[in-house]
Amino acid sequence: MSKLPLQNIVGSRIESAKFDKPSKSWLIHFANGDSLNIECMWRLIEDGCICSTSDDHDQMFGRDKPFNGEAALNEMAEHEILSAQCNDLVGDISIKLGEYFVLEVVAISAGYESWQYKQNGGNSFVAVSGQVHSY
Repeated sequence: MSKLPLQNIVGSRIESAKFDKPSKSWLIHFANGDSLNIECMWRLIEDGCICSTSDDHDQMFGRDKPFNGEAALNEMAEHEILSAQCNDLVGDISIKLGEYFVLEVVAISAGYESWQYKQNGGNSFVAVSGQVHSY
């Protein structure tokens, strides 16, 4: 059983997603009042293939305008969260959005905080060195 109680967001949706350029972090608010602040890489999987990542944000990729990761995450608001889990061995999070999409938060540091999760009820969790801690 995961230390991170993500079952609270199952049946909910992404309410908003914002990128904070100075801190290079992503803040996702869920419709149930929980929030996830991501300070590591995330990737969005569509039908089993990577369709975008946090590293793609503001990249041109031969387009007229740079890729907007904020917009990509906010588009996920139309999809209900069907499942959500955390791998306590490495601190990765996986959130299934509708039938075709999965948002994966990939912890990439052995020393820095990868993400912070705050429940609407006040409990907070953090991933450091791949371990999940409550505070």
